[in-house]
Order: sequence, then structure tokens, then C-alpha cells
Amino acid sequence: MRVAVTGYGLITAAGENAEANWDAFINARTGIGENTIVPREGVMSDRAGQFRPMTETDARHDRAVRLGEAAIGEALERAGLGEDAYPRERIGLSLGTSLGGARQGEKFHRDWIERGLDATNRFDLIEYPLHATADALAAKFALHGPRTIHSNACAAGAVAIANGYEYLLDGQADVVVAGGVDPLAWISFGGFSSLGVLTSMNCAPYTRSDGITLGEGSGILILENYDRAVARGATIYAELLGYGLTADAYHPTAPDPRGRGALAAVDHALRMADLERDDIDYINGHGTGTPANDTGELKTVLEFRGGQLPMSSTKSMTGHTLGAAGAVEAAVSVMTIEHQRIHPTFVPGDEVAQEKLRERLEAGEVNIVPDQFIDQDVDYVLSNSFAFGGNNASLVFGRPDAKPVTADAAEGRRARTDVQISATSALVAGATNEAAVIEALGSGTNLVTEQAEIDPGVEFPVGRCADKALTAGLNRSAMRRVDHLGKLGVQAVQQLLKQRPLSGAERGTTGLIFATATGPLGTVEAFQRGLIVDGKGDSKLFPNTVMNAAAGHVAVTFGLRGPTATFCAGGASGVSALHLALQLLRNRQCDRVIVAAADEVADALLAGYSRFPGYLATSVAEQQAGKGTVYSEGAVALLLEARDALADDEPRTGAYISGIGLSGAALGAGRVSRTPQEWARSYRAALEQAGITATDIDAVVLAEAGVERIDRVERAALDEIGIDAQVPRISPQLTTGNLQTTGTLLAVPIANALAAGAAVSTDTVPPTADRPLQVLVSGVSVGGSYQAYVVTVDPERESANQ
Repeated sequence: MRVAVTGYGLITAAGENAEANWDAFINARTGIGENTIVPREGVMSDRAGQFRPMTETDARHDRAVRLGEAAIGEALERAGLGEDAYPRERIGLSLGTSLGGARQGEKFHRDWIERGLDATNRFDLIEYPLHATADALAAKFALHGPRTIHSNACAAGAVAIANGYEYLLDGQADVVVAGGVDPLAWISFGGFSSLGVLTSMNCAPYTRSDGITLGEGSGILILENYDRAVARGATIYAELLGYGLTADAYHPTAPDPRGRGALAAVDHALRMADLERDDIDYINGHGTGTPANDTGELKTVLEFRGGQLPMSSTKSMTGHTLGAAGAVEAAVSVMTIEHQRIHPTFVPGDEVAQEKLRERLEAGEVNIVPDQFIDQDVDYVLSNSFAFGGNNASLVFGRPDAKPVTADAAEGRRARTDVQISATSALVAGATNEAAVIEALGSGTNLVTEQAEIDPGVEFPVGRCADKALTAGLNRSAMRRVDHLGKLGVQAVQQLLKQRPLSGAERGTTGLIFATATGPLGTVEAFQRGLIVDGKGDSKLFPNTVMNAAAGHVAVTFGLRGPTATFCAGGASGVSALHLALQLLRNRQCDRVIVAAADEVADALLAGYSRFPGYLATSVAEQQAGKGTVYSEGAVALLLEARDALADDEPRTGAYISGIGLSGAALGAGRVSRTPQEWARSYRAALEQAGITATDIDAVVLAEAGVERIDRVERAALDEIGIDAQVPRISPQLTTGNLQTTGTLLAVPIANALAAGAAVSTDTVPPTADRPLQVLVSGVSVGGSYQAYVVTVDPERESANQ
């Protein structure tokens, strides 16, 4: 399939829409100026790429939502996607962000610290979770297709675009709204100040390189099946030809100085695009303005193709828009192809910086476009994003029909379909390994055993993992800079790799797709508390506040340098992670992928939910009676391998993901559906992809976690698709506690246990038959994202050696 870019939208400090931004970039006008909306206490610079027309007066939505609304509205209009262009359930949303509603969270947190929990306003939290930004935007534009949030620090927007590509390729959607958004927020100013990497002047990428300038904005692309776009008469601005995702596995914040991961991402993207290095006409660089990033990137470009390839940094005029950056620069890359013109890297009032660019150009070091735009034939553009946690993302865009993809080449991207689940691991609260978790499920032993006091006299039951258990078997010295969420992920992957050992070379190409519902909330709270109370954030904490930090720790610990991404989309994140992992294997980006999910139960999580009457249960018995939920923490890891890459003596298993279904409802942030149709649509899609019907299902693993207004809709959705009432419906989270996104992946070990004849519930009998076991797994995120998958366990397939 060819993927067309039929629309784009852009809002940054440099302009209120794409045309205004392009005019500023081409004419070397910066949008960077004085920060007027973020507290300056504990901040080392007053400079920011602030979108000044947007005020906070009488704002109905969080700033991130409003930035996203502007860019999506423009992109949809440019694409000509009216109400009747496609069914709304066939339009997906793939969004990247680092901060989302962080400004709302800061307000709630400040009130909690300064005036007590009773003085907080729960409505400040409605748009705080990262996925709430996507939920609000889906409601605004009536997007009922698959929906997810990526949070891979500065690469998030680019990864979201790559994921949108895969939605189209897998038939999950006909058109995808893909991109990124981030606002200016105190936590990022305080964080980068704590690391000493903010410049007191406008950032000067590739020249002065004395620090970043933070910015805000949103970049959105409309991705569409090329042939269908042509058929409806759409203007095609560019083609998205390929992407590459890799991990450095080097350091929590610093890039690998050897540039191995960055160069590998570029080469992956080129292979997918069926291009050579010499085909690229322009690079839109990462260009942050820090010494480590600029030096490493220039080294990578020189190794990529010497010093003659034109490149420039958009951040010199927008500031670093963090999770939006990769998408902002993708939109600029598309406009570069459209206008056949390359914008400069411009630092106003800094003639020394501009002169250095000219000197480098004359010396043939690196062709960084200085001062003024250049007109040039541009067929192919490479857009690079390199992020905290060692995430690298590269996108390749092409001029429409510059090099049409042949049918054979397109099919080759998806030639691989035989993928197995080679190993699994799980830990939940006091059950420190998979066997203990399965035993607890079979005996009905509840794993919620503690009480957490979140305010004087305010307690709730929780299930928590002891730090000693999480560091068992690991280098304790190396674990000192790893926070609790990271330790959960590292421990799960360590146990996984004991089940299926991989050599160092195999690990070096293994992908890692990480899922978390709420991320490192405990670390975020601790860092932000320092800002609010002391006016200064702890530099040791800040690197772990980004959502992909846990995945970075896993990658570093085990040397995983293959494709990487982090999903932070609420309770359904694990299914999104499974989907991307399978697509990476099908596209031959790698031969194996580890899918890991982890969620912690921080006091801040309980404090927030406690403000919503009836949501949290005050006892395990209440949760089991459907009178509120009880949270527990844990982690699950799965190893997915392409069977055609296994050696003859390597084990074959009968377990695999046979179908995935993704759907959405345009409800709005914090809302839940009262009707089952949208949830049922995810089940039908998963069954259809698996090639089975509801009558073939042997068991269902529910998302049920004690919130009756959600649980009853799930039950109704199963009835809607005709799942027989006699089919076992297993509710593991009524025993483990609410595991958030970890619960959706726990269903795979449960399916394996069922196939082996083990009990996984006190009131169900494991199905037995002389045919493959088919288990339907249900996932949901508050806000209207429904995701399901089918786990198949086939003993005959396990014995097959081909």
C-alpha cells in the first residue's frame, strides 16, 4: 500500500497556521521571545517559543487540546475531509505528546500541596492524563476510529506518524490523523533547567550550541491510502515512504556519541522506502542546540553522506516543541516538497552563529543552510528526531510519484505473517513471578494486601511490589538511577529473557515496545513537588519523568537496540503496543520484539481518583461487588518472534496473536460510553482479522475491574457480538487489583495456562478440546478507546518446524 499525505496543519510560535509558519521559516523570522505563561522560579531562561495569540482567559480546554484543535482543523480542511468523505469509524487518531495536560496537573498538585486534598478541583484532572488530549480531540472532530497516544519524549510526534502508517497498512483505518502536540509547562522548564541545558539566548543549533529553547505547538498530517485519495480527487502533497525506529541503549538522556542508533533508524527508513542514501535531497534535522545532540547529529549526517547534503533546523525559529517536534518537522518536510524550497537555520541577532554556518558550508563540512532559503529540486526528504531515553525516529517523505512503489516492493513490506509468542513473564504486587500470579488467580488469593495513606486519615487498599523483589538478580548499583516504574519493566524483561535467552547480537536487533497507562506518576509528583515547594527541581529525578524513561532503562540494561516506542494511552495501551510490534515484524524491521507493560500505583494516582466519588473502592470486597476499583501494580513482558528467523534448533510455540481490533468513540476526556456498540466493534474487528466467529471463542478475559458503569457496558458488548453466556468470562483484575494496561497483556500468560489445563479462576473450568484454543481479550481506556485481541494457542503449530 502507498500512503499519501493529503493534508497538514501547523501551529507554532512562528505562526498560527501552516502558511504563516512557512512564510516565517522561509524569510528567517523567529517566533522565539519572552516566556509569559510559565513561572520563572527555578528556571534559567526567560526565552520560549510561545504561541502568543492563545491566552488562558476563560479557556474551556487545556492548552494542549487547543493547540491540537487548531492544527487538526487546518489539516482536515486542507485534505478536504468533510463529513461524507469516509465513515467516521474509519478515521483514526495517532498522537504524540510528552506533556499533554501537564498544566492542569500542576494546578491540581499546587492546590493539594498548599491547601490540602479537600481543596482540590477534580475537574482539573479531566484533561490531565496524556490520553485525555487525544480523547478530547477525537470528540471535537468526531473521530471514531482507532486512537492512541505515543510518549517517546522528543520523538513522540514522529513515532505517532509511523504508527498511523501502520494503521493504514493493517486495514485498521482508511485515513489517519497523525502528529503531535505539546504546550509550554513549568515541569519541562524546571526539568531542563535542573540539567543546565536551557540557553539564556535564542537557541543556535549547529553553531553556538549552548542549550535549547523550549517551544510549543502542534503538527498534524492526514495520512490516506494513496489510491483512495486519488479516487476522491484529493491533492497529494507528499508520500510517506518509510520510517525507522531504534534505541541507543546508551544513557537516560545523552545520545550515543557514536551515532549507531540514529544511523540505524535512518537506514531502516530508507530500506522501507526502497531508497538509497544518495536519493535523499534534504534533511530536516533534529537540531536542538545542545552540544551533545548537535555534535552527535552532525557526525551521523557526515557518516550518512558526507558534507554536501543540505540540512536545516526548524527549532531555530520555533524552539523545541518536545513531543510535537517530530510532527512539526514532518509537516515542514512535506511543505519543503510542496514548495521545492529549503528553509534556513536562522538565529536572529547572532551574526557569529550565522557566520559559523557559512564557514562550515564553504569548508564542505556540513551543508547547513544559513541566512536565506535555497530553491532546489527536492524529491525525497529525511526528517530525523532523536530523544531522551535513546529513542531515534526517522521519516522519509517523497514527492508524489517521484519513484512509484512497485506491487512487488509494496507486498514485500508485509511478506511476513507467521509470528509466535516465544516466552512470557508477569509479576503483580506480592506475586513476584508468573507462576505465583497464575497460582493466585487459580486459588482466588487476592493480591491487594496493603493500605496507602494519601492524606491524613484518607486510606485506600493497594497492591504494591517491594523494591527488593524488583531488583532481585539485577546489578543494584545500576538500578540506583532507575525509578520504580523502570524497575518493574526491567524485572519483567529479566524474567522473560531467562525463559528465552538471547545472545548479545540478537538483543542488539531486538525491538522494545513499552506500554504504560499513567507512566512514572510517582517520579513526576516528586519532581514537581520540588518545584512548587522549593522552587527547584531535582536533576536526578527529571530524566525519569518522561514516559519513555522506563523503556530506556530496559533497553540499556539488556542492550536492546531494535525498534522502540512507548504508548501511554490509558488502559488499552498494551493492545496498541502489541499491534505495532506485530507490524514491525511483518515489515521486517526486526526479527523479534519484546512487548512490555508496567504500571505503578503512586499516591498521586490515588489522590487524583479519590476526588471522583465512588470510583475507588475502600475494600477488596467492594471491588469484587462492582462498587469501585482497587489499584495494583505489576508488569508483563512478551517475546514475539518471526518463525522464519528461528534456527532449526530454536523452540517453536503454539501461541500467537491471531487478530487485533481497534475502535473508538467520540465521548470526550474522562467520559465512558453507556452503550456497547463501539466496544463491540473492536471485538468484531479482532475476530474478523483472526478469521473466526464468536462461536469459536473458548474464553474471554475481561477488562472488568469493579467500576460497574464500565463493566456493564463490557458485558453488553460481548452479548452484542453473540458470545455465548456459557463461555467462561474471566475477570483476573478482581483478584489482582486494577492493573491498568498491564492487565490487558496478562491475558497472554492466562491463555497459555488455560491451554495447559491450569485453573485461572475459582469459578470457571478451563476449556478442553482437540483444536486450537481461542481467547478473546478485552481492553478499554476511559475516554472512549476500545481495543481487543485474540490469543490462539495451537499445539499442532508448536510441533511444526516450518
